[in-house]
Amino acid sequence: MNAHTLTDHHVSDSIEHSGGQRLGRAFAARLDMTIKRSGLTSQRVAKSLGVTEGDVALWRAGITLPRNADCQRLAELLHVDISWLSGRSAPAERR
Repeated sequence: MNAHTLTDHHVSDSIEHSGGQRLGRAFAARLDMTIKRSGLTSQRVAKSLGVTEGDVALWRAGITLPRNADCQRLAELLHVDISWLSGRSAPAERR
């Protein structure tokens, strides 16, 4: 395992937090949709963030959540609001 995977948060571990599982599914769905819409590959996203393609695949599947710093960088790379990407707000695209 790499250092990034060790610090990722497993969605199943977030169940005790209010709405953790729901937010994990929302994040995964929004991330997957946004990556597809951007035309980027998981490999390119991973390279841009300095993580493995496996990390990105786990995030897209909703198995793990990225660290806060990676989530911020994802939002910047994909040109979306971090609150929206995290599933905490209504859809809004950053410009």
